[in-house]
Amino acid sequence: MRGLISGSLLVAVTVAVVVSPAEVRGQQSSTAAQDAAAEARQAYDAGRKQEAIEAYKRAYELSGDHALLFRLGEVNREVGQDVAALRFYRSYVARDPRGKHRQAAERAVRELDLKLTQAPGPAPDAAPATSPAPAVPSASSSPPSASPSASASPSRPAVDLSAAATPAPAPPGPPLPRWLPWAGLGATVALGAGAVVTGLGASHRYDELRGSCGQRTEGCPTSDIDDVKSRARTANLLWVAAGIGAAMTGVTFYVNTREAGFSGVWSF
Repeated sequence: MRGLISGSLLVAVTVAVVVSPAEVRGQQSSTAAQDAAAEARQAYDAGRKQEAIEAYKRAYELSGDHALLFRLGEVNREVGQDVAALRFYRSYVARDPRGKHRQAAERAVRELDLKLTQAPGPAPDAAPATSPAPAVPSASSSPPSASPSASASPSRPAVDLSAAATPAPAPPGPPLPRWLPWAGLGATVALGAGAVVTGLGASHRYDELRGSCGQRTEGCPTSDIDDVKSRARTANLLWVAAGIGAAMTGVTFYVNTREAGFSGVWSF
């Protein structure tokens, strides 16, 4: 019996020595990742978004949670760091194609691709040097005992978390010339005014003929009647042209405001 108890104690001590350090490191890493994520949320709620970005990076390095990549894309986009946001969105879609944020990430990728394609890029000497991506520990390596974060989960694809330093490009201008909507508006107003004047002239002339020769048995001369009809047709054509001009002006305003916002249309 004493030998059996001694053997059991020896096995228990051996398992504790082998397993406990790994479990402790995993618990420390998980706790540190949770603390970093909580710190990021607090900084974001307080409006310190750059601080929130750094905390989200630490949380991802410690946990490898793919949802943090999407969150990094969102916060970087809010602060105007579109290049960094695009990289985080693409990393999220590649690493978690069935994630709950996949559709939002893919939509953001399309919008940022369009925005960055239309915008002029920064000068070659203006791009800051980026530091290499943080190293991800592998399962076979033995982490130093002084660094709990280095013993995070086994190897996973590295993400360039330094992309946030890339400056955001200038916002794109309107795709159509700024003067085009205003020219269309002026033409529409002119055509509408011409239609009103011509229509009133035709109506006034019709009233004159009805009050004069329209009272006689022989009626009005054919030339006078044709003149009234011609004015009425001209007024109708002007109304049609004004309607087409209004529609085209609305389209040009919509296109420019969608791409560059109202500031891109109202500035000359």
